[in-house]
Amino acid sequence: MSHRNAHLNLIESSRRLFGLDPGAQIEAGEGWLFGAGRSTHPVISNAAFRLDDGLDPDELIERARAWFAARERGFAVWTRAGTEEDRGLIEAAERAGLQNVYEMPEMVLEDDTTTDRVSLAGEPMAGIEVRRVSSPEEASQYWRVATASYASIGFPPEIFAFYEENEYLWADGAAAFLAHVDGRPAGISMTIVTHGVAGIYWVGATEEARGRGLGRTMTAVAVEAGLEMGGDSASLQASPMGESIYRRMGFERVFDYRLYMCPAAKGGR
Repeated sequence: MSHRNAHLNLIESSRRLFGLDPGAQIEAGEGWLFGAGRSTHPVISNAAFRLDDGLDPDELIERARAWFAARERGFAVWTRAGTEEDRGLIEAAERAGLQNVYEMPEMVLEDDTTTDRVSLAGEPMAGIEVRRVSSPEEASQYWRVATASYASIGFPPEIFAFYEENEYLWADGAAAFLAHVDGRPAGISMTIVTHGVAGIYWVGATEEARGRGLGRTMTAVAVEAGLEMGGDSASLQASPMGESIYRRMGFERVFDYRLYMCPAAKGGR
């Protein structure tokens, strides 16, 4: 798999995830994508991506600053640390005074052993039932689990409250999964397939359901669905809580995403 395809999957998936919020604003130009959700959180809900590695990094940052300033928002520029492609973008972000606020490994599962590796997840443990999300009621349960599980890594609860266009959870090229543990919604995952890559997103479990292999099960279910929908590899961005699980499944780190934050312009929120 081209690591660039994994990066493009992240950007296209982010575009679709912004679409879950009917109040989000998205703008794409020649080689860039900006997205602003209704939440003003400058890292989680407001992002600038460079699609074209040849786009001048100073131009990207200048455009992003103007676009988000008009919306009174701070934002984060997503960069690939450790890659030659984004060396100049990282240097430009640091020259511009943007702050490195978060890093997470980009991990991939590829080559001819992909399916065999995923099968290592085995069958769900007793008491775990996994369903594919296909209705507004299940979507509401999905986002409630997301709110509870992602609180552990600092996500404000309002992030998921803005996700109302739930048809995106079962649109073409996408599948979302909800696990019930002992009859209660407790685990989630999602895959979005683009550029030949099954991007794995929103893997989570409520605190009381952890320690039962749920994270591994939900990841495996999403990967298998992504492969069935045409992906020939899988990728994800690992949280500190999930990284060891993904490594045991055969995912390998290829670079780190490094997020550089620009605060809201003076007078903004």
